[in-house]
Amino acid sequence: MTQQTESRPAALEVVFAEGEEKANIVAKLLKQHIDAIVAADPSKIDAARKLRGKLGIHSTEPDEKVTLIFEGGRVTIRNGFDADLDGAISGPLKLQTETLAGVATPYREILRRKLKVRIKLTRPLFTSQTYNFLKVPPAMKAAQPPPA
Repeated sequence: MTQQTESRPAALEVVFAEGEEKANIVAKLLKQHIDAIVAADPSKIDAARKLRGKLGIHSTEPDEKVTLIFEGGRVTIRNGFDADLDGAISGPLKLQTETLAGVATPYREILRRKLKVRIKLTRPLFTSQTYNFLKVPPAMKAAQPPPA
């Protein structure tokens, strides 16, 4: 009896559209972040495979924009915003990092107008779904030392 293996890759492919040498700092940080969350929680691979679309991330401090293109088993990170985004998140990089790590509450920061979220009316859940994918998994939070 032969055992069948699954044809899907064991990892999520995360690539820079323009190559690593031309990627801006936010693009490089996002790649590191995605690689880390997938390593800490392999179920994130399945979550990413279900996503299809483009999310814009705008860091206001430093002023950089990137587009995350979700294509099933692959995430492409492109400098700048594409014209046909399905959603966008804008705010200081430090605040965006804190919300993904669970240190800051995104809803409170939206109400305080420090974090801005845009959705496409034809894809109202896409931004929320990609945010949930990008959130730090509990396994990574448990590994972090408590704040002093």
